[in-house]
Amino acid sequence: MILTNELFWNALKDSGSVDESRGMQLIELNAGNSKLITFSKNHSYGEYIFDWGWADAYERSGIPYYPKLTSMVPFTPATAPHFWGNTNDWPELLRKHDELLPRHSSAHFLFTTKEEQMFLTENNYIPRLSFQYHFFNENYSSFDDFLGKLKNKKAKNIREERRFPNFEIERLTGSELKESHAEEMYNFYLMTLSEKKGIPYLTKDFFHQLIRDLPNNILYVRAGNIAGAFFYYDDKTLYGRYWGSRDFIPNLHFELCYYQGIEFAIEKKISVFEAGAQGEHKIARGFRPIITTSAHKINHPLFAQAIADFIKNESQEVLRIIEELSKLLPFLKENSRHE
Repeated sequence: MILTNELFWNALKDSGSVDESRGMQLIELNAGNSKLITFSKNHSYGEYIFDWGWADAYERSGIPYYPKLTSMVPFTPATAPHFWGNTNDWPELLRKHDELLPRHSSAHFLFTTKEEQMFLTENNYIPRLSFQYHFFNENYSSFDDFLGKLKNKKAKNIREERRFPNFEIERLTGSELKESHAEEMYNFYLMTLSEKKGIPYLTKDFFHQLIRDLPNNILYVRAGNIAGAFFYYDDKTLYGRYWGSRDFIPNLHFELCYYQGIEFAIEKKISVFEAGAQGEHKIARGFRPIITTSAHKINHPLFAQAIADFIKNESQEVLRIIEELSKLLPFLKENSRHE
């Protein structure tokens, strides 16, 4: 899995994308042949499981919320293992992790696997529900086969959105990737952050190192030198990550970030395409609302109870929203549910 590949994490570390100058100290814990990576953080940026309201409540009460412990794949809202290795080592890893808690306000495991969520809940972490939109490859033979499973009007809309007669759109991976593509994508990344007033945590070296060390796990989709979208992938999952454009071209974002990804997943027989956080507009394009999970431990007893109550109500609302969103799926009736 690319998100637990040492070369991926080396790119994050060696490029200076996750160092203390960015308000996050990487902590690596070991037990047996297993590993757990967490961060001591002075902010909540790049997490996608939002706790800004909790931090604000602490601040209004005169209690520091930062630093906090956060285990995650930095700047990547994707479900991936936190505990690497043998499950027998998990209790020892968590014991070492929780020994760090007295020097932090709280601990957070973001985008946990099903097994991890159960384990953390059993160890007095508060389970939290969120949701994303994922595309599931139902053994489609082609993009047209996928469209054939949609309601006619929805399929027609997608075909119309894919018309770009003035652009040559390329999908590049493996030996097709060049250093110039890393440079180009980094500039697109900066454009998007500038537009959203975001913080450029990832450095230029990160993109160069990924293309150099993991070219067979990188997909770069570009429309000339106008726009580009950057993906990670392995044999099971495609992860949509970064996008940028020099000009606003109607529907070009949908083409590069969604439709090219769907087409690539179908061609490579990749089971799931996680297109990133948020975006109800993804539903009309074949993405389903899917529950994601996280687990939290809060040191302060009064805040721990208040946050647990908040999460309980929030989880009920998440389930209600998913039920309502599922009614908007564009699939024909026999394809409307995904088990």
